[in-house]
Amino acid sequence: MTEIIISGLEWRLQKQLEGAELAFVQGRYEQAILAAGAVLAEQPACLSVRVFLRSAQVKHAAKAPHIFIRLKNVFLLQWVRRQLGHHPERAVAVADQVLQTEINQPAALSLLGRAATALGWSATAIFAYECARVDRPDEAELALAYGHALLVGRRAAEALHVAEAVLQTQPLQLAALHLRRQAALAVTLATGKWEAPGSYREKLRDQAPESPPTLR
Repeated sequence: MTEIIISGLEWRLQKQLEGAELAFVQGRYEQAILAAGAVLAEQPACLSVRVFLRSAQVKHAAKAPHIFIRLKNVFLLQWVRRQLGHHPERAVAVADQVLQTEINQPAALSLLGRAATALGWSATAIFAYECARVDRPDEAELALAYGHALLVGRRAAEALHVAEAVLQTQPLQLAALHLRRQAALAVTLATGKWEAPGSYREKLRDQAPESPPTLR
């Protein structure tokens, strides 16, 4: 299943989403959440529905779930994370289930990003990591996952910026150095400056900032 837009949904689901949008406009956020959530359950690859659902959840601003629900979510995420490699669709479904009760659950948002990446849903992965970074903007591992999602989504210049931001505080971070090199190469290829004389390394050096010294 590839990512789809709203016009690619079945007519029945489009009408259901229209009902959710009307409920949202009228301030009936709980109804909007239920209707949009049902659509997303059938078509998890539609990012527009996912974005709308999150907007309704934020507006609804439900109180934090009971401690037992939060614990259940933690165990559920741990269980499905081990199956991510073989069942990414299941991981998406579980992440969405948890996010229905905890919209900013960090592990669920990260899991959604990883599962979406495995399924080739680059836009969904980017969205998931953007949501996760709202409360954790300085977490290097999360930033790098976001950067790789940007790179896969052909937003290399933004991925390069993310790598540089991590390297400002962790100049010897190998994963960040690797992301910077990949992103710089992608930016160079996109600008189409590979026909001029010069070696591969010279052209890459011209495009990418000088790497910090590495440990020997």
